[in-house]
Amino acid sequence: MKNHYIIFTISLFALLLTSCRHDPSPAPLKFNAWENNPVISKGEPGSWEDLFVFLPHAFRQDNVFYLFYSGMKINGKYNIGLATSTDGYHFSKFGGNPVFASDNQGFDAYGVGAAIVLKEDSVWVMYYNAAEIAGYGPGPYIGRATAKVLTGPWTSGEAPVLTAGSRGEWDAGFVVPNSILEIEDGSYMMYYTGGADFISWKDFSIGIAFSSDGIKWKKYNDPATTEHPFKESDPVLKTGDAGEWDCDYLWTAHVSKSSDFYEIYYMGSHIIKAEPPDNELAAIGYATSKDGIHWEKYRGNPLYRAEDDSYTLNAGVNIFIEGPSLVSLDSICFMYYDYSSGVGKIGVATASVPSTRPGVP
Repeated sequence: MKNHYIIFTISLFALLLTSCRHDPSPAPLKFNAWENNPVISKGEPGSWEDLFVFLPHAFRQDNVFYLFYSGMKINGKYNIGLATSTDGYHFSKFGGNPVFASDNQGFDAYGVGAAIVLKEDSVWVMYYNAAEIAGYGPGPYIGRATAKVLTGPWTSGEAPVLTAGSRGEWDAGFVVPNSILEIEDGSYMMYYTGGADFISWKDFSIGIAFSSDGIKWKKYNDPATTEHPFKESDPVLKTGDAGEWDCDYLWTAHVSKSSDFYEIYYMGSHIIKAEPPDNELAAIGYATSKDGIHWEKYRGNPLYRAEDDSYTLNAGVNIFIEGPSLVSLDSICFMYYDYSSGVGKIGVATASVPSTRPGVP
């Protein structure tokens, strides 16, 4: 009898321990690449996008897929293009591309890219990365432009709505918008990638800013951190520990929210060998959060790698999977991404979404 009691006690304890460890957040979706990738390629020589296309942002409106993307010309200038599709796979570029371009004046005089678009009442709003002068990588500003229709014309504000941090801060070099969420009270959350030095490809993180009107933004700042590089603000998703798949930098993300939690699909990287030939793991990972600030990374990360897309096998260069943007159609979730500047194209993968799963983007 005593032995039976001990066995029962141990079994009950194990059951309780398992219950305590249960994570109510869903597992990430399982994506499969489209066999006919890519969906968008760079332009012909001499065009505004003849070097490469990158950083897709997709959504559906009136049964049409709209995909905004960045395009770079061989001279280094970058602007924003638009393509549309009825099925999510076959896209046609807008004949008036670039749909939004720098005008050689102000904070976005040199380049505009990384568009994030949403609708506010009857007006379309675009947040974008902006550079005033020539340089390697994204600029230190996030701008805001508006239009009555998605094909423009787009009118930008005279000043940026978010600026890179001061010297010594974690985001002192650049800020790139990733996702904009409108929450229940009508205010907004902006997730962005920031880093101190783009050339280093090191220690890029995901930050967040808040706004009541979409124009004036305030970065999240943990009062417990009072010294550089977190004196002015703090990232909410950082690189992993040394040796982990995302230990070197994070770059671009897609964030969505259900009634119970937030989820993020993000690009992370581990530079295994920096000198040529490059040897770098750059893939898509997943994390969840109850408040949008404190995140729990998925134990099975990374969940989607370059080798999961058969198009990458014959590309002949070191390919990254980056810039995830997710949009759903019925029970299918489309994830768009680019193959990095070495390829200059955009692909797509899809996942089946269970009808009972919350948090579908």
